[in-house]
Amino acid sequence: MAFLLSSSQTSVNSLLSLSLPIKQQRPRVLVNSVSCRATKVIGSENNSTNFYELLSLSPNNANINEIKKAYRSKALRYHPDVCPPPMKEESTIMFVQLNAAYKTLSDPMLRKEYDCELLGLRNNYGSTLKMDVDVARTRWQEQINGLKRRSNRRTAQKEGSRGSRIRAQNMRNKD
Repeated sequence: MAFLLSSSQTSVNSLLSLSLPIKQQRPRVLVNSVSCRATKVIGSENNSTNFYELLSLSPNNANINEIKKAYRSKALRYHPDVCPPPMKEESTIMFVQLNAAYKTLSDPMLRKEYDCELLGLRNNYGSTLKMDVDVARTRWQEQINGLKRRSNRRTAQKEGSRGSRIRAQNMRNKD
């Protein structure tokens, strides 16, 4: 549909007065269920990758220094920047696994949970049967503290610094 507009005000007013039927429809909202469950671990053919075996360590007596030393030696060997081009993809996958192993085994809480999982002490719901209650409580408390820090940071950004709030209060008191 094309309109020819002239410069006269009457033709514009006549066009504006036209009432065209507008059909209003309620928008339809389609809700589909979405699953966020992983189907496989990227970089490993099976889920039996043992972080201790990956770093060539004994689970019974591996301390943080041995974990760090084993990680560094393997990381130097499998880093994608130092490997030959034909093996770049394999070494990248191995390097990612090494990094995950180091992060898990170097953190005492994650290591304790991993050891429980490794021993097969998990029930059908995915929670550890013999996991120490203090470990779960500590992890929960860390999450709560992180949420509080972020909330306080946002509040501080909205309200400004403590000094600016005091100056504003002093200005109100002077008036």
